[in-house]
Amino acid sequence: MTDHLAEMRDKIARLRALDAEAELERRWDEDDDYAERYNESRLALYDPVTSLDGVPAGLAGFYALTDGARFGDVDIRAYRDVRPQVAVDYLGEPVDDGDRLQIGDLPQDMLMWDRKTEHVIVYFDLYFKYRWDSGILVEVADMAEFVNTVALGDRYREIRGPLDKQSSPWWEEDPWYRYLRETGMATA
Repeated sequence: MTDHLAEMRDKIARLRALDAEAELERRWDEDDDYAERYNESRLALYDPVTSLDGVPAGLAGFYALTDGARFGDVDIRAYRDVRPQVAVDYLGEPVDDGDRLQIGDLPQDMLMWDRKTEHVIVYFDLYFKYRWDSGILVEVADMAEFVNTVALGDRYREIRGPLDKQSSPWWEEDPWYRYLRETGMATA
């Protein structure tokens, strides 16, 4: 059984030890194509939350390491910016009665944490436009699994929908996914 919390801690510690923020910033500064396609470097790690009082246990493991982060297209909010969020369909109607917090953003999607189940969900509210059955693009058991397998792992490729529904393998050109592969955090 995978210890996602330990692996998340190890991967974030490794990024810090590699000075990955500076390396990705350097690449962004030096590569015209990279800078033209992205407004900023693909990685940001912040100081940990100093007091975890009030932070739900299911999120505390992450926020104890960094108060928000940017991992490529995954932008996890600082804890003070986390807000309640309802998943809606194309008509703006709630899709269920879930009690969720929006903990982050992706270019066209929301990153939500379910208060009851602790599941982390990448939700795309325009799913109907592509005739998909659901707006849930990724759903994992908890925050540690999300960071370990999606933000810092192979499942990063799924943040824009199921792999079999992607028009092209966009992740092959994504500087963040390339870096994950360089460092061995992603192997696919």
